[in-house]
Amino acid sequence: MQNSTKNLFFILLLVCFGIAGGDPHAVKPGMVQVHGGTLFWSVVTFLLLLVVLKKVAWGPIIDALEARENEIKEALSSAEKARKEAEQVSSDYEDSIRKAQIEAQQIIADAKTAGEKVKVDLETTANEKADEIIEKAKVQIDAERIKVISEIKTVAVEISLSAAAKVIEKNLDSDDNRKLVEEALEGIGQA
Repeated sequence: MQNSTKNLFFILLLVCFGIAGGDPHAVKPGMVQVHGGTLFWSVVTFLLLLVVLKKVAWGPIIDALEARENEIKEALSSAEKARKEAEQVSSDYEDSIRKAQIEAQQIIADAKTAGEKVKVDLETTANEKADEIIEKAKVQIDAERIKVISEIKTVAVEISLSAAAKVIEKNLDSDDNRKLVEEALEGIGQA
C-alpha cells in the first residue's frame, strides 16, 4: 500500500514538472491550460487528502479487512480441524464396526463349536445308555434262558420220574411202554 502511494506521488510530481516547465503563454489549441501554481496546490491538496484518508478512512478499512481476513483464516482452520476430527471419528467408527464383525464371527464360530461338542456329547451319552440297556437286556435274557432251561429240566425230571413210575407199575409190553413215552412227551408240550 505504501509503495503504490509513493509511486502515485512520483507520477504526479513528474506531471507537474513536465507541464510547469513549458511556456505558460504559448497556448496550444484544444489543450487545457495548466498553471504551475494551481497544479502545485492541487497536488499538495491531493496529497494532504491522501494522508488524511489514510489516517482516518484507510486505516480502519484496512484494519477491518485484516480482521475479516483473520476471521476467515480462523474459520478455515476450524473447518479443517473439524474435517480432520470427522475423518478420525469416521475411521474409529469403521474400526469399531470391523471389530464388532470379527467378534460376531468369532461368537458364531464358538457357538458352532460348542453346538458340535454338545451334539457329540449327547450322541456319546445316548450310545452309552443304549449299550447299557442292551447289556442289561442280554443279562436278563440269559437269566431268563437259564431259568427256563432249569424249569424245563425240572419238568423233564418230573415227567421222567412219573413216566418211570408208570412203567414200573405196569410192566407191559413194548407197545405200552411206547404209549407211556408218547404221553410223557405230550405232557412236556402242555407244561
